[in-house]
Amino acid sequence: MTQSNQLRSAARGRIEFQYDAVNDLIIATPRWTIETEADVDAWYEQYASYAQKFGRKMDMVIVLDHFEIKPGIGVTWGVARGRIHKQFTRFNYRVHASNRVKLFVNTSGVRYNVATEEAATIEDAIEGILAARRAANVA
Repeated sequence: MTQSNQLRSAARGRIEFQYDAVNDLIIATPRWTIETEADVDAWYEQYASYAQKFGRKMDMVIVLDHFEIKPGIGVTWGVARGRIHKQFTRFNYRVHASNRVKLFVNTSGVRYNVATEEAATIEDAIEGILAARRAANVA
């Protein structure tokens, strides 16, 4: 992991990003409790701000140990999640999601046709991405 960046906002969370140059992917660790539309907007902007720097869709591992979505905001968050995935990601895996986060991920995955893959560890997620690249015959 050669490049590290941490984006903060005035809202209640931040996302820690690490670029893994060896595997050409991003490891994102959101430290958020999403409760309001302002939280969703700030969360989205943190992803967009970082991902735009690459100028292409990136593969991503999302580590969810410190990520929570409150029930009343799940639908709004799902819309933003769909936008992130369609605009900025190619292959991606989630690691350590809570049951509630899994529910919202799977719901938004169906609604917006975006990825819902999960892995037990970061290493397994990277292997899953590498396998998806091989299967799609892309670098």
